Amino acid sequence: MAGDNNYSLGPVPESARKGVASLTMVMLGLTFFSASMWTGGSLGTGLSFNDFFLAVILGNLILGIYTSFLGYIGASTGLSTHLLARFSFGTKGSWLPSALLGGTQVGWFGVGVAMFAIPVQKATGIDTNILILVSVY
Repeated sequence: MAGDNNYSLGPVPESARKGVASLTMVMLGLTFFSASMWTGGSLGTGLSFNDFFLAVILGNLILGIYTSFLGYIGASTGLSTHLLARFSFGTKGSWLPSALLGGTQVGWFGVGVAMFAIPVQKATGIDTNILILVSVY
């Protein structure tokens, strides 16, 4: 496909792949996200220290194993999640996992924007709609 810089229908060539530093920044962004911290704080106050520590270790272990497999497959093939789903489920079948993934990402982004806008609005009195527009752009 001429002019497709997103490699939406084919593997990403080695020369266009991102390095460890940029991927680390993405992973840190997921970790230091306000919704993640809020969830951790809520979980932490409801459990004993030992139970909280066990929940964190087990949760991260499960997530780490799952994402390690996904990362290995993605790095080996250079294919996006949508293309991997297309090869697994066919052209029509790939739309469901892609729609679910896209929907959760839009929702997650919306939660992040709201968790920025609402506290800033309470602290400054600036209209929440303006803060949302500023944070999105």
